[in-house]
Amino acid sequence: MNRPNLFNYATSELSQDAFLCWLLEWGNPQYKDVDEKLHLTALQFITEIFTKHGMQMVEIDRIEIIRQQSKIDVLAVINHEIYILIEDKTYTKEHSDQLNRYRKTLYDEGKDKQLPIYYKIGNQGNYERIKKSGFELFGRKEMLTILETGIQGGTDNPILVDYYEHLKNIDVQHESYQRRPVATWGFLSWHGFYSKLQEEGIHGHWDYVANPRGGFNGFWWHWKDVDSCRVYLQLENEKLCCKIQVKDKSKRSELRSFWSKIILEHCNKFELSFTKPERFGNGEFMTVASLDEYRTIDKNGMIDLQQTLATLKKAEIMLDDIVSYSSILVVNK
Repeated sequence: MNRPNLFNYATSELSQDAFLCWLLEWGNPQYKDVDEKLHLTALQFITEIFTKHGMQMVEIDRIEIIRQQSKIDVLAVINHEIYILIEDKTYTKEHSDQLNRYRKTLYDEGKDKQLPIYYKIGNQGNYERIKKSGFELFGRKEMLTILETGIQGGTDNPILVDYYEHLKNIDVQHESYQRRPVATWGFLSWHGFYSKLQEEGIHGHWDYVANPRGGFNGFWWHWKDVDSCRVYLQLENEKLCCKIQVKDKSKRSELRSFWSKIILEHCNKFELSFTKPERFGNGEFMTVASLDEYRTIDKNGMIDLQQTLATLKKAEIMLDDIVSYSSILVVNK
């Protein structure tokens, strides 16, 4: 029988901050005799943080835990001189240059031995800003590995086990695109699917896009700079769109018609059945052709990932070919 899980009720990032503080505290030497296995699990977590920053783990004499200092979610001071700062995110993202500000605050106080960690238990479509800020990503699957190793080694602390089960449930939801019919995919199914596309070589970014019609999970990639605009591909849940970005308002109508026409004329060559949108927009970003369903679905309603990837790769090749052809048309004008 399933038992109540603490983290089904303590769902906020503050609750997760508390767990991270609690686990780091168990790395203090005096707790080895209280629960050696939990102490070793905490040390494994800390060791992984050092490793991510290319540093050798030190012998720990003291860990001081500080919460919400200068708005830093979790700050752990190792041996009075090494600062592990953790920015903890569940499904939200970093904002307003906050990561650089956190590091600068510590530098200004003379605390220059920093190991910044971006702890993320959900999936995120773009980590470039995080890496530029000097933070290393510590993801859900990495924490699951550490906790699972501890549990297999005999750690049975109920708080740790509850958190492990909580993360495992989140992981199952993200991986559900592999096990659920596409018609029943949920919000996190799409996040897991888009993350898988990135792993498989579809080099783009994704995020939720809000709009008056209810919004969608978007994935955009394969940007091409051409005459007076940029052409790119975008997934809007089950729909594949060819889009253009045109900053010059006076050229939008002309370029929108040109790119829609050229894509519709050439897509069949690549066995892709793009159609003209029901209505054209007139903003900076415009859909010029779309494919209502790009996923290959088997007889059980499940996604065929390899065939779906093949379709997306064909769309990339198609766009490359059309961009090359369009440049010839421009030269010959």
